[in-house]
Amino acid sequence: MRIVRAIGSSTSGAKNRPGLNLPQNLVDDAVPKLCFASVVIAVCTAIVWLGNALLQPEVSPVLALPAVRLQILAMVLLSAACVVTYKTGVLSKQGVLRLGIVFQVVAAFAIAAFETTVPLDPAVMVRGVSAVALWITLCSLLIPSTPQMNLFANILCVAMWPAAYAMNHALYPQPWIGWHRVAAWTFPLALTVVWTHLLNRRLYEMRIDATKAEELGSYTLEEKIGEGGMGEVWRAKHRMLSRDAAVKLIRPEVLERQSVRDAALVRKRFEKEAQATASLRSPHTVALYDFGISRDQSFYYVMELLQGVDLQTLVERHGPLPPGRVKNILVQVCDSLEEAHQRGMIHRDIKPRNIYLCRMGLQFDFVKVLDFGLVKNLRAGEDETLITMDGAATGTPAYMAPEIAMGSKDVDGRSDLYGLGCVAYFLLTGQLVFQESTRMAAALAHVQKKPVPISERSEMPVPRELEDLVMQCLEKDPKHRPPSAWDLARRLEAMTDASPRFCRDAAERWWSVNLPDLAHADAAAERHSLETMDTAPR
Repeated sequence: MRIVRAIGSSTSGAKNRPGLNLPQNLVDDAVPKLCFASVVIAVCTAIVWLGNALLQPEVSPVLALPAVRLQILAMVLLSAACVVTYKTGVLSKQGVLRLGIVFQVVAAFAIAAFETTVPLDPAVMVRGVSAVALWITLCSLLIPSTPQMNLFANILCVAMWPAAYAMNHALYPQPWIGWHRVAAWTFPLALTVVWTHLLNRRLYEMRIDATKAEELGSYTLEEKIGEGGMGEVWRAKHRMLSRDAAVKLIRPEVLERQSVRDAALVRKRFEKEAQATASLRSPHTVALYDFGISRDQSFYYVMELLQGVDLQTLVERHGPLPPGRVKNILVQVCDSLEEAHQRGMIHRDIKPRNIYLCRMGLQFDFVKVLDFGLVKNLRAGEDETLITMDGAATGTPAYMAPEIAMGSKDVDGRSDLYGLGCVAYFLLTGQLVFQESTRMAAALAHVQKKPVPISERSEMPVPRELEDLVMQCLEKDPKHRPPSAWDLARRLEAMTDASPRFCRDAAERWWSVNLPDLAHADAAAERHSLETMDTAPR
């Protein structure tokens, strides 16, 4: 069994409403097609109107009717609205698709109204099919949508023919053809709706299946293994190397809730995260293999797939950790943070779920720091320090430094040390520094309240020297905290009254008892491989 963390917080925001929202890759495919269709129908409407006016003078009185002119104007305006809202990013792409349904129904009404403007003879048998059937077929096959939304839109389109005929009959003197002939015109449209719905549902299933097996660069997605506030994570495999990896994508709900402009900012933020992670070389920072843009224009990056457990899950399942093990974890985290700080970057979201305890080769309790998604580059310009959207979180309140909670611009690596102090407090006590009921209350507590000493909340003895150092990391004023991650690591290593580090043998024993599947998987094969390399003839 592999225990795989979910990227980000456990709250994932608004959920997709089944049957209403398309997956993001299909949204990205549908919106340009809808805009293209709206432009084509507007141009065709204008051409047909002008052509009939010039080539068939006998129908000019019909084309001059106010209702006809109003229909043409409505078509052109709705077409322009679809294109403008997409290009300007005023609405989300899902919002553009909702507007597209209105456009589809209005277009069906305009087609039917144009057909029924010329009086129909009640004595003549109904022959042929309304052009609304062609319009329903084109929209169903060319513009991706969920089966439910497609069926809803098409039923409305069918209802537009009798509605348009009733309007023209009321506005202009013409004989009533009778309900049986109205039904004769409408029935073929209903049949069109049935078969296009069945076909659309099959096409939708095929598109979804294609999405699940999508290839990103040299990697093939296999299984979704986690999701959080900003991204979803998939298990993937390199097609040629057969190497497992973790692929992080923007969650579809995130893009659906945003305008086109904000969706671009989300992708920019992911790009910054990938670039920040790729620039770091510490073995205790998660390795990034690749990143790029998928076929549906979603940003993704490929990370190493870790075998282990995040610290939040570790404490929830096994309780507080012994001081020696906590000391070992903190030193490794400091190694990752120090490199980032020396490069002018701060993490800003140090918390137990972003610290992963794993098995690396033959080593156990090997720490990896993840999610540099809120990284801030202190050497960049102000407009590049944080790519985010209005109202986006800049950290986790339970582990947020006071200066970040107050929105101060004077933030440096010592803010990460405050978060690391909160992590250490949680590992030693199994409790948060401040137990508050809301996010706002938690953030304010870090600004205003004094934390209770660890020794008063821990179930096991905590060395005084370790407790003092952790409490120093929790100082409100950054000046009173350790000056750097390097200094914090050196002081941890130099402790004399703390219990010894969680040694390699102790770590392996713990994993063998508590995570046996991970502790023994391929271990014998790896040892055999190393022994073979050592004894191979040179």
